[in-house]
Amino acid sequence: MRIDLIFVGIALILLGIALLGLSAGQVHYGGVVIIGPFPIVFGSSPDMVILGIVLALILLTFMLILARW
Repeated sequence: MRIDLIFVGIALILLGIALLGLSAGQVHYGGVVIIGPFPIVFGSSPDMVILGIVLALILLTFMLILARW
């Protein structure tokens, strides 16, 4: 386990939270959690949910391709 990559990941998360706090206006967010082959998609607007579904389909396709390779 590389500790420097863990610190980079934590720094990126904190940077994203800081940018959300500094932004003016309404912020739209969304995400995809993949548990096994099942994606769970969430978002604050329908556009973000659709983007999450597309992202989940792309990730699942890559997962299936790499699993058979």
